[in-house]
Amino acid sequence: MSEGVETATGRECPRCQGTGFASTRVGTREYARRCGCRRGSGADAARAIDPLHALGIPGGHRHCSLGNFAPRTPALSAAYDRALAYCNRFAEAGVRGDGLGLLFWGPSGTGKTHLAVAVLAELAANHGVGGRFCTFGALLDEIAHSYDKASMTSESDVLRSVLGADVLVLDDLGARKMTDWAADTLFTIVNGRYMARRPTLVTTSFEDVDREVAVEAPGFRRQEYLIERVGQRLRSRLLEMCAFVPMQTSPERGGPRRPFKPSTLGGLRRSPKGPS
Repeated sequence: MSEGVETATGRECPRCQGTGFASTRVGTREYARRCGCRRGSGADAARAIDPLHALGIPGGHRHCSLGNFAPRTPALSAAYDRALAYCNRFAEAGVRGDGLGLLFWGPSGTGKTHLAVAVLAELAANHGVGGRFCTFGALLDEIAHSYDKASMTSESDVLRSVLGADVLVLDDLGARKMTDWAADTLFTIVNGRYMARRPTLVTTSFEDVDREVAVEAPGFRRQEYLIERVGQRLRSRLLEMCAFVPMQTSPERGGPRRPFKPSTLGGLRRSPKGPS
């Protein structure tokens, strides 16, 4: 994050004190937002001092904050509460110290990316963390392109940037079919962040169920489950490092679920009650 950047008048902005983030009150709460001083008329200059650009957040998502997320259903309200609680508790050793992240899953249009971006912005504004936003497909393309002899970036450069980010947003996990190379590469990233205890925020449109439920589900489902899309090994690691947050807008498919019986630390994090 850039610090102490002056406004066009040559003075440090009194609203954000040069951090690029200001607070806005919605109801009884205050939320972080990009300060207006970072929206200059010159595009290059604005990008150079925009803290959200520095995080890699695309322009279409830079408006996203916890203050303007509008949950339409009880499930989405619960997801918002989990995101807010995560931000509030991030400084505690039990969250930041052990690298606990969040995985938002549900159909398109439910606000998964909005919440992930909002959490990253809140953590950057209130805790000074560095971070990176990347989509699953674009990250694979970036790594694949690094193999080109004409590329100015090496594979190690790309991996270093995602492995070393204080907080990584991995958006739209599973959007592409997983080849063996993609599966191995993604596991290297996820496992590396797990071992380094660096939080990862993940979004996916694929419903999460246990392996037994996926095996017993009828074959006429319209969409694969997450475990079928990314594999048991990667899902197991994600369960260990993220609290799974469902963002569904309609009743669950596939009939009644089996009673939830967490048997691992990851399972406990996946419990509706969340981390204690």
